[in-house]
Amino acid sequence: MIVSKQYKIKLFFIISLSVFSLQMFGQQNTYSVKVNFSGRFYCEYNSFYWNLSSGANSIGSNSGINDINEKTYPNVPNFNSFSFYLNANTSVEPCLSAQEECIRNTTITNSAVDLIKYPYLQLGGCDFMVGISEFKPNVSIQNLDTTSPSEVCSGFQLSLAAFPAGFPAEAYHWQYSLDNTANWIDVPNYIGGNKTNDITTTTFSIQDILGANHINYINKQIYFRLGYDQTRDFTAPLAITYSSCSPTVINIDYTAPRCNGESIPKIVVSFDRPLETNEILTYIYIKNKNNNSISNQYTDVVFDSANPKNYTFQNISSLENTNTYEIVYQAKKGTILRGSMISTQNFTYNDPAKMQFKITNQTQPSCYGGNDGTIDIEVLSGIAPYQFYIDDVLKVPIKIDNQHYVINGLLAKSEGYKVKVTDKNDCIEK
Repeated sequence: MIVSKQYKIKLFFIISLSVFSLQMFGQQNTYSVKVNFSGRFYCEYNSFYWNLSSGANSIGSNSGINDINEKTYPNVPNFNSFSFYLNANTSVEPCLSAQEECIRNTTITNSAVDLIKYPYLQLGGCDFMVGISEFKPNVSIQNLDTTSPSEVCSGFQLSLAAFPAGFPAEAYHWQYSLDNTANWIDVPNYIGGNKTNDITTTTFSIQDILGANHINYINKQIYFRLGYDQTRDFTAPLAITYSSCSPTVINIDYTAPRCNGESIPKIVVSFDRPLETNEILTYIYIKNKNNNSISNQYTDVVFDSANPKNYTFQNISSLENTNTYEIVYQAKKGTILRGSMISTQNFTYNDPAKMQFKITNQTQPSCYGGNDGTIDIEVLSGIAPYQFYIDDVLKVPIKIDNQHYVINGLLAKSEGYKVKVTDKNDCIEK
């Protein structure tokens, strides 16, 4: 009878590395690599080894594996490929025939790029396993704005840099989080045609990555790091406070024009605070969201004295019908420019329909001196209810339907009648 026994075994493991050309900025480019290995074996091996090396240069090794272990090598040079050579063989029954998968003389290879993105390189079988469980470039990040390294104003560009350069581009994979938890989001690869991810220095505004929701994060911290997925961080999070640095628009009170073709009487823009002492808006204007055109721009603006949180545009013209508009502005205090802002509120300009009508029929009085003449009117456009005037005298018509009306009780008149129709806003056909 063959009795199964448990043995402590030696493991041989080689990672071969070929040199990757690197560019250094004040420090050597290295990786932190964690190797996990485990073995609780029921086969007796003639040889079982592992060793972490670069060519003939040994980086680390281990022997006498029992249960689960791990080793971290914090300064592995910046090579471009990594290989496992695993040598494990036995000539002892039952493993020789019944457990042939326990016999290993195998090499697997992966690139540094793949390990940066997906840290997985593993060999094993039966009751043993060896592999890379963590692979990180030793990098750090900082805000290039050294005058205000922990803050960025709305509308301003945030420039983040990673050090040192010289790793594969994938090592510079930028992510952000709005709450510094597991919810990490990749910075877009391109913003406005410019490369913004997998590069050593990335530049964008908070509005670029958050869109209209950026206003919800004013005076809150946004976190940035290099890493992949949710749990693979290459750097500690860098907290940046997102500040408006300007008053923030909280409401737009749009007064629509009464009649077709008229200018907009006013637009009142309400802010969350008054301007501070020695603070102005260097510019404020109305921007067409449909085509980005600008109208009604003013410079060196202060708020209404009677309402110190408001600015009022008056008699606005030249807007495009059915287009949507927003408010764009920037503040300045003294000589220092502050946040450049775009309102999250907007309004849509709808030019009222023209008041138009036509005379479709008329009948003469049935006899001389009679007053049963009629005029038939069709309203082509406008806003109901309508009023009808004959020679500037208000008349109550007979309503046929929403478009057709009859004025009756008219005398014969050689020079004819002057007919006028007005709509709800007292607009007339011009």
